[in-house]
Amino acid sequence: MYLIAEVGFNHNGNMGLAKEMIQAAADAGADAVKFQTFSAKDIALPSSPHYALIEKGEMSVKDHEMLRREADDQKIDFLSTPFGLDAVDMLDTIGVSAFKIASMDCTNSLLLKKIATKGKPVYLSTGMATLEEIISSVNLLKNNNCKEICVLHCISNYPPDAGDLHLNIIPFLKEKLNLPIGYSDHFPGIEACFAAAVLGAEVIETHFTLDKTIPGGDHSHSADPSDLMTLKAKIDRFKVMAGSEDAIFKRPDRDYARDFRRGAYTVRPIKKGSTLKAEDIQFTRPASDFSPNDMEYLMGKKLKKDLAANVPLKPDAISSD
Repeated sequence: MYLIAEVGFNHNGNMGLAKEMIQAAADAGADAVKFQTFSAKDIALPSSPHYALIEKGEMSVKDHEMLRREADDQKIDFLSTPFGLDAVDMLDTIGVSAFKIASMDCTNSLLLKKIATKGKPVYLSTGMATLEEIISSVNLLKNNNCKEICVLHCISNYPPDAGDLHLNIIPFLKEKLNLPIGYSDHFPGIEACFAAAVLGAEVIETHFTLDKTIPGGDHSHSADPSDLMTLKAKIDRFKVMAGSEDAIFKRPDRDYARDFRRGAYTVRPIKKGSTLKAEDIQFTRPASDFSPNDMEYLMGKKLKKDLAANVPLKPDAISSD
């Protein structure tokens, strides 16, 4: 399981806060921290009501380089989502290990081609996309030198209702695409992320903040360090519990089968020569030479010796006639 703490622009343009978030994400057990690389003009028109907020999240090349160094120091992967062609080149130059493609650009062929030609792994969010669009985008990436693709199921509501999540799309996409499938989360708390992991998501991306009460951005539906730590622990514990399908052939409880399964025992003392009847036999623990499955065989058999009450029926006490 690969856990991505999505800072996005929850740093609000404050690079000191951004560094602190990297440290907190690493301490909480995240495998990667992800930012967003853009100029406001790459995303919205100046007349947009969100333009000023988006503009506050812009980061310079030096900002990116500083955050990349901080991530290296914290031993956590540094990722970012490019929202323009120039951003792709810049992120490639500073050495991101992979590219994340936002849902809004899932069908943006210009951006997808540019990213694919860098030859690095890609995380493709699929919010708002039809199955046909997802398949088309995956094929476009493959056809342009992208060798590693993880498709992230995503619902682009902020936040979505529980009934909007449709997490069963995760195993559906895994079967349909034959690719690693993950989940990009906008649901408050960690429940949806954990459920996605149970359903087979190999990558979990969740918005990350130090304080959910900070106004603006994605803070209100983000995970804080405590949430992230809990999520990591729950997923790790689940992976231990999930184990392996091969365990059906080497069950850890098999050694206890004899102690817990039922054997055939006498109900009362029975004399030699008596014919066994149903009321003579009880099936209780532990297992013995005969089980409930042998009831039909035992009926009408004659005893070759006297038997006391509450002793197991053994083959040498029963006639073969």
